[in-house]
Amino acid sequence: MKFLEKSLNNALNFFKEAVFSEEIARKKGLLQLCDPRLKIAIFLSLILVTCFIRNIPHLIILYVFSVSLAALSGINVLFFVKRVWFFIPIFTLFIAIPAVFMQSLQVAVIFVLKVTTCVSFAVLMTISTGHNELLKSLRLMGIPPIFIQTLDMTYRYIFFFVKVFEEMHLGLKSRLIKKFEKKDAWRWVSSRIGHFFKRSVRMSEEVYMAMVARGYTGEFKRYGK
Repeated sequence: MKFLEKSLNNALNFFKEAVFSEEIARKKGLLQLCDPRLKIAIFLSLILVTCFIRNIPHLIILYVFSVSLAALSGINVLFFVKRVWFFIPIFTLFIAIPAVFMQSLQVAVIFVLKVTTCVSFAVLMTISTGHNELLKSLRLMGIPPIFIQTLDMTYRYIFFFVKVFEEMHLGLKSRLIKKFEKKDAWRWVSSRIGHFFKRSVRMSEEVYMAMVARGYTGEFKRYGK
């Protein structure tokens, strides 16, 4: 049962961080005052530059620069660092550690610093820009509409399915009359994954048919802000 509780907590934390990110985007910090298109261009350029740097001190300077930008934009530095380093162990485990044995420790350190810095700039770009503003800027920059529409719907339906998972968990918990063993919890979660997959496929077809019935021709029309 602890496994299910942990899964639910992670889902709720996702909601909290997403809401918190929108609050950050509405602040009057340094990055929030920049034009979204300019911000996207600058961060993409910084990420590209970071990919070609092979000097540890220069990478450290860029990482410190990203943290400084977070502080100047009214972003909690601890929240920012934790959010970035959530992804780093995955890369370190599967790529950096083997690099130590196959090449050298310096190569592994450079790789980790590159990933950390690139993720930092990417996180800064997303949490300092509102979701709708980000999509609008991508559209104005000439990104194909189908890509933007897919990104928008993916973002929205992640929230929907996280909410569905929460309701499933609460429904299960309200019906339990004995201890739920870990093996049973894993079996229940795996069955829900299969259910989610079937439901998402069915829902995608239903949503598309509903869109076509309402005049969808390949381009979203937004009203208001």
